[in-house]
Amino acid sequence: MKTRTAWTAWLLLLLLLGGCRKAPAEREVRVVVSGPGRLARAQAFAERLRSYGLDGVRVRVCDAGGEAARLADCLGGSVALYVTVGGVETRTAVEGGGDAPVLYVGLAASLDWGFVERLSRPGGRVTGVDNNYAELSGKRLQLLQLALPEVRRVLVLYQPGVVPTARGLASVRAAAEGLGLELAYRPVRAVGDLAGLGAQVAETGADAVLLLPSYVLENHLDDVLARTNAAGVPLVGLDAAQVRAGAFLAYGASGAAMGRQAARMARQLLLGYPVAEMPVERPQQMTLTIHRGVARRLGLEPDPRALDLADEVLP
Repeated sequence: MKTRTAWTAWLLLLLLLGGCRKAPAEREVRVVVSGPGRLARAQAFAERLRSYGLDGVRVRVCDAGGEAARLADCLGGSVALYVTVGGVETRTAVEGGGDAPVLYVGLAASLDWGFVERLSRPGGRVTGVDNNYAELSGKRLQLLQLALPEVRRVLVLYQPGVVPTARGLASVRAAAEGLGLELAYRPVRAVGDLAGLGAQVAETGADAVLLLPSYVLENHLDDVLARTNAAGVPLVGLDAAQVRAGAFLAYGASGAAMGRQAARMARQLLLGYPVAEMPVERPQQMTLTIHRGVARRLGLEPDPRALDLADEVLP
């Protein structure tokens, strides 16, 4: 009887101590995104990280609504991990986010930005998923010519001053020289610079418009599409989501897939893996997407070889 009473007392004491144990302190993962063109990456990341059910971890998405000047408003407070959806977002968090580690979701030209020392071992407080979008610019030009062999002149839209632009321009110039294509250029620093795009298409005789990685162009894709459609030329974008939005062709990693890939990395960081030792990753898959319906509306017919090569052909 005494033994049973003693065991009961010990059990009650353990239960009491367990009830007094403090809940783990909440840690916030702050997702910083510049606007609607990159929001799919942020949403996929947040959904996947929440699905892991990490104790005491809260995910908050802060959207600057297409205005880079508002990104700084996403910083501050107690943040365990900043997750940034592009280069301008990453730079903002690195410069104004204190000592919190930074994980980027889809950054073009990682080494050019200077955020990491090397891809295999970043060495600081920044790592993430490099989307390879700048280097793929020339490949997109090659795929455009395969899909539409009649294309002879391409107008390149780019944003001066953003780090991936130099690498993207070098890629398209090298590809154009090998393909025998002529290039024209239009710098876009703000959405207002898109005015007159249709007139330039006509003046240069451009048969298509190609997009380089840019937070302005990605976040104002609707404006770009409205003007290229009015000019009667196809747009070559960065990923499948842009094709679904109305571009003719794109080659690159899915933003949502990169978001889920980065969520796995974030889970490791939150469980204690050192950010300085976590290698920068590349996307797990690149896809070629072609919108046959867009081509049809423009009076074009994609080459069957390109359609056979595509991972997805939209009707």
